[in-house]
Amino acid sequence: MNAMRFVFGLLLVGLSGAAAAGGFNELDRRAAAALGDPAAHRTPTVIALWSLECVHCKKNLVTLAALARAEPRLRLITVAVQELEPGLAEALQRLAVPGERYAYGPDAPEALAYALDPRWRGELPRTLLFDGRGGAVAHSGVLGEAQMRGALGLTVPHKEHTEGGR
Repeated sequence: MNAMRFVFGLLLVGLSGAAAAGGFNELDRRAAAALGDPAAHRTPTVIALWSLECVHCKKNLVTLAALARAEPRLRLITVAVQELEPGLAEALQRLAVPGERYAYGPDAPEALAYALDPRWRGELPRTLLFDGRGGAVAHSGVLGEAQMRGALGLTVPHKEHTEGGR
């Protein structure tokens, strides 16, 4: 009986490791609703919805990765709006995108999309920006760094003047 429990335990560990390949978590409706709730975000947070086929998503992810490096308190969450596949992790690694990673789980894609953002109609990229104080902005299309900073309540960094000792 103990040997059977051991084998069952190994099987569960193997299956959970496969589900979390590349650091991804499977997104279900409950988790999607929690992610989309502004009250759940106590620090500036960005949720970037993307897919492998979306060229504009990659532009958005590059900007977000740079912003996350510049703002250590920024929480960056990516949600691949497709089922988990090996290319997802590779794409985020190639773009140096940090943060939590999710991919659509077994629930209906429409239900997951609605749970994340009831006003979203499926256009990509879709970015949910939470200022950490209850404010939230959702945007479809590519965003610039200044737009992101404004929605998140982050100040624009000042450039140092090095000319003439200033």
